[in-house]
Amino acid sequence: MPIDNPLQVVASAVTPVVLVSATAILISGVNSRHIAIADRIRSLTAEFRSDATNPARRASISRQLPAFQMRIRLASWAIRGLYLASACFVTMALLISATLWREMLAEATVPLFIAGILLLLVSIVCELWELQKANSTLFDEIADLDLTASQASQTDLRP
Repeated sequence: MPIDNPLQVVASAVTPVVLVSATAILISGVNSRHIAIADRIRSLTAEFRSDATNPARRASISRQLPAFQMRIRLASWAIRGLYLASACFVTMALLISATLWREMLAEATVPLFIAGILLLLVSIVCELWELQKANSTLFDEIADLDLTASQASQTDLRP
């Protein structure tokens, strides 16, 4: 299909640019979560190594760290997927723009669009899985706090 109007090409190239912007917002959010998870892992491992940490707290940290490891992996894969999706959308925009000169390049835009959307979907699934793991570590922390509080109240009741 010949393109008679260069503005048609520009208008067609805007769609992937909007997708790049949306993906960049997602990258920013996932990157913030990645940094927060990494900081939490560092603080937990420092607490675990501290001589002041009691054995019950060390056991709680040991139970939580595998979930945090999974969360950091999921966030990392989500970021990678989002960057690859963004690359697909940028490439698609360039190909759409280049169709003004070479019509055969238009054939590659649909596969790139599909690849970008699939990468976006995989990244969202990774983030949802990471969120589930985040809940498990929080519930473990709450259970540990409840146990500590009940032990403290039993100690306070003793004569």
